[in-house]
Amino acid sequence: MLQPNIAHRPSTPGLSRAWPVIVSLFLAFLLVGAYVPLTRAVEDGVNGAEAAYTRWSLSGWNTLKSSPFDVYYPPGEERSARLVLRILRSSLPFEERNLNQFNPGRLTVVVYPSLSAMNQATGEPAHANNIGYDYHGVIDILSPSTWRGTGAGAFHGFAQQGPVPHELGHALLDLKAGMNYPAWFNEGVAQYEDYRLTGYEWITPTNALTGRLYSMAQLDGNFYGLANQSLAYRQGFSLVQYLETVKGHQTFVRFLDHLSHGIPFNQALVSIYHFSSPAALYHAWRLALDHR
Repeated sequence: MLQPNIAHRPSTPGLSRAWPVIVSLFLAFLLVGAYVPLTRAVEDGVNGAEAAYTRWSLSGWNTLKSSPFDVYYPPGEERSARLVLRILRSSLPFEERNLNQFNPGRLTVVVYPSLSAMNQATGEPAHANNIGYDYHGVIDILSPSTWRGTGAGAFHGFAQQGPVPHELGHALLDLKAGMNYPAWFNEGVAQYEDYRLTGYEWITPTNALTGRLYSMAQLDGNFYGLANQSLAYRQGFSLVQYLETVKGHQTFVRFLDHLSHGIPFNQALVSIYHFSSPAALYHAWRLALDHR
């Protein structure tokens, strides 16, 4: 059985997945000029190009359609695909409400029969061991039968510990705010949505929040390059949990709405939470940790 490593980063796609995105960005560059930031419309266009290319490349696969999801799966994986769709449908109303992101449009979901097939399609290294990805609104899921087995208990375990709510959180946040946030926030929100739905929290022997922690500068830097990924992810989760609770959920929703309107992340922290910088947020979070 694969390790239940369900803190998954959005994949940086390989060329097989990335070419429609690259073309879209190039055309946008020509249209808006070298010194003008990409608009939200361009971001949405990139998402659409990515999803359209994925659907075209999988045109020979079987499909389950249940608005807003199109679930693609290969022969022999119908049972797994139906489970994935069921979890998506049960998770969507809560996550839409929590992130204030309704009517997300068509969401493309791909169930892969093996790690090698998923890694090849997403451009990940052959040794990558993640069981789910999201990139530009396309959700990639390793078949639950591959990860957990085919028994009733295995499928129940996938529903409780699998990547579906986590990756759906990534997709909805991306569609709402267009990647206008740092990686730690992206992973923190996805974990928080998963936690609120299933109670799952990624805890390992090396990610206690009582020891030496990564600084905000490290979290804001090469997040996915940090040596202790479980600690980095848990800090991201805890920081988002702090933002959710320090002034209540409606304030958090206002913060997300600021991000969705293109207000830079650091500026939104000032406007909504009155933190002068991410470092100030980090300091307040550490104080809250010390006093809980």
